[in-house]
Amino acid sequence: MTSSSTISRRRVLKGAGIAALGSGATALLSSSKLAAQGGAPAIATNNQAGRKFKAFVKFSKDLPTVVEVTARGLTGNQVLLRVEAAQTCYSSTDQVLLNDERIPTTNASIVGHGGVGVVEAVGPQVMSTRVGDRVILNLHGACGRCFNCLNMRSDKCRSGQAGPQQPIATMASGAPVFGRTGAMSELAITGEEMITPLFYQGVSPAEIAMLTCVGGCGLGMTMTNCPVDVASDVVIFGGGPIGLASVMGAKLKGASKIILVEPIQYRRELGMKLGATHVVDPNQFTTRTPIPNAGGNSDHFKDALVDHLRELTKENHDRVWSGAGRNGPHHVIEAVGGDRLKPRNQPQGPDPTGVTVLNQCWELGSSIGSIVTCSVGHPNDAFVKLPAAQWADGAKHHWPGTGGGTNDRRDSGRYVRLMETGQINMKALVGKTYPLSQTREAYEVCAHREVISTVVLPNG
Repeated sequence: MTSSSTISRRRVLKGAGIAALGSGATALLSSSKLAAQGGAPAIATNNQAGRKFKAFVKFSKDLPTVVEVTARGLTGNQVLLRVEAAQTCYSSTDQVLLNDERIPTTNASIVGHGGVGVVEAVGPQVMSTRVGDRVILNLHGACGRCFNCLNMRSDKCRSGQAGPQQPIATMASGAPVFGRTGAMSELAITGEEMITPLFYQGVSPAEIAMLTCVGGCGLGMTMTNCPVDVASDVVIFGGGPIGLASVMGAKLKGASKIILVEPIQYRRELGMKLGATHVVDPNQFTTRTPIPNAGGNSDHFKDALVDHLRELTKENHDRVWSGAGRNGPHHVIEAVGGDRLKPRNQPQGPDPTGVTVLNQCWELGSSIGSIVTCSVGHPNDAFVKLPAAQWADGAKHHWPGTGGGTNDRRDSGRYVRLMETGQINMKALVGKTYPLSQTREAYEVCAHREVISTVVLPNG
């Protein structure tokens, strides 16, 4: 039998596909029509390529500066956001102020450890966020697929090591620019695994920006890794934004005694306002004397600060059969690290390398207590000495890591909710804000501890 019309196989399949997609296909076709007018979304046309924006870029051996760069087209699961706020993490001062030769200078990179912004375009594989969402760009990814994510440590997500990072922009010279967590920029382009959409109102971008790196780490140390429980004693070394966030986390978890150890007075005072019950100036307790052949081990010390903190957390009775026997606080939190620069007009701690504090944390922790550390910046040849018997046969618990155990995708929304209800006061940690053109000054003020922290507002 002869058909009066000829229908090709390709035409049938095309029609079936469009019918199956329904309104989605119509929208996609409409977007294609808009492409010629330059108005289609990136998910359909990728027309973000060629967009100019200013960014604080580190390149070669020069100190970073604000330059104009050109965006590359979005691909895969990339997200482009207009940055509203980004905090100046102290650990970036090597890169920004000191021109440290240890920092790689092969590629141009946008400075920053994350920030807060509004999504303006998404790549074709993005599922969790939409144009118009306010999102937090985290320091750590959370791919949910790597070994670490699958084993409850997404703060150590290995997505950044899954393959070579692709450039997100181009300099005027044609050099590629990288910036997976760089938010010292008018725009940021990153992978979907790096961002978390936020759905709460009434919290400013500058406050939320404190969660990136420092605040999220501090909260994670006392609310995620460390099993702080009701009526426990917690000692926190370091009163910067990480340590102060830890103070707030310990208070939320119900700790009864929260002791903040910090050499700078205004930080101790702020700690008391945010939940610390006691504050200690370590410069008043600097005596640290080796105890020869103590228990057959020469690495024991008589430490005035440790003794003082043990006295502050001493039990109110000594009846072992009635629950006594703890020889230190339940939990010890370390948020100190090595000094990059000596504070300006502020006292420096007893050991600028931060190594002594790590030893003190171990010595102070009770026999079955928890010790959580997060610091960086120690000398490359520095080592912590631990008694071998305690290391091999003791029952102290140690959790290290700059993420503090925070799962950004799970916890960022929780933390912002706690900020919205007033249970966490990140506003108190925003010391001063700066425009993008003054980013280096913002890092200088942060590095010299003139205020508790600084935040850059790239778009005003």
